[in-house]
Amino acid sequence: MADLTVLFATHNGAETLPRMLDALNNLDAPGEHVKIVAVDNASTDGSADLIRANSRKLNITLLSEVRLGKNIALNKGLSEIEGDLVVLTDDDTVPRRDWLVSIRRIAEEQPNYDIFGGAIYPLWDEKPADWILRCFPKTYFTWTDFDEGPIEPVYVWGCNMTVRSKVFKTHRFLEGIGPDGTAKYATGSETEFTRRAATSGHLCWHSRDCVVGHIVRAHQIKPEWLLQRAYNQAKGWRRMNTIHNLKDRSAVTVAIKFCGATFGLARACVFGSFEDRLRAKVRLRALQGELNELWFSAESITARWFAGQWKR
Repeated sequence: MADLTVLFATHNGAETLPRMLDALNNLDAPGEHVKIVAVDNASTDGSADLIRANSRKLNITLLSEVRLGKNIALNKGLSEIEGDLVVLTDDDTVPRRDWLVSIRRIAEEQPNYDIFGGAIYPLWDEKPADWILRCFPKTYFTWTDFDEGPIEPVYVWGCNMTVRSKVFKTHRFLEGIGPDGTAKYATGSETEFTRRAATSGHLCWHSRDCVVGHIVRAHQIKPEWLLQRAYNQAKGWRRMNTIHNLKDRSAVTVAIKFCGATFGLARACVFGSFEDRLRAKVRLRALQGELNELWFSAESITARWFAGQWKR
C-alpha cells in the first residue's frame, strides 16, 4: 500500500514525456512508498509505450481511457489512488528534485488545508521575444507568481496540485470542461474541481517551495497559439460561472464589448503600434470565446426544450 499517489493523464505527450519521466525517476525520496498512476487518453504517438517502458522502474500503474477528455481520464485514474495525498501533474512538467518531500512537509504543516498549489515556472524550448511577455499574461504559460499562504481555488493549477484523498470521497472531476482533444475546448479542468471543493469547505494553500517547471514548446509562444489560448480561457471562465450559477455579464453586454473590441482593433491597425494591435487581438479573441460559450449554451438549452428534456 502506497502512502502517496502521483496522478497524471496524457494525450499524445510523447514529445515531453521523456523529460517528465526522467525527472520523476530522479526525485528525492519522501521517506514513504509512492505510487504513480498514469492514464493514457487515446494517444496515437506511442505515449503509452514510453510510460510502459518506465513502469517497472517508477512503479507506474498504466491505465487506458479511450474517451477523449482530460477530466474523464483523471476520473479513471482516481480508481487506483492510494495513500492520504494525491499529487496531480501533467505530461509536460519537470518537478524539482525535492518536489514530493516539500509537498509532504507542507501538508503536515497545514492540517487545516486540503488542496495545495505550488510554484510553476516556464521551461522555454525557445526563448520568447520580449514583446510576447509584454503582450500576454503569465497565466497563458501556466506561470505562477503567488505568495506563500492561503489562496483562492482558481489559482491552484493542475500541473502542480495536491489534494488530500478524503476530498475525492465526495468530489470527482467534472466531465465536459478542460482539454478534450479539440482546439476550441473550455479551459478549467482542475480549476472547476477546486472551486467546487472550496464551496464545500476545503481550503486551498499555495506553497512556493513545491516547484515544477512547465515545458513551453516553440509553437506555444507563437501569437496564433496564444490568441487561441485567450479564446479558450474566456470560454472556460464563462462555462465555470454557468456551472456554479455565478452571476456574469449578460449576452448583450458581451456583444457590446465585442463590437467595441472590433473597433479597437481597427483603430490599433491604423494608429497603433504592433504591440497595440496584438493586445487588441487578445481582447477580441477572448470575447469571441465568451460569445461562443454563450451561443452554444443557449443552443443546447433550446434543443433540450424542444426535445422535452429541459426542466425548469
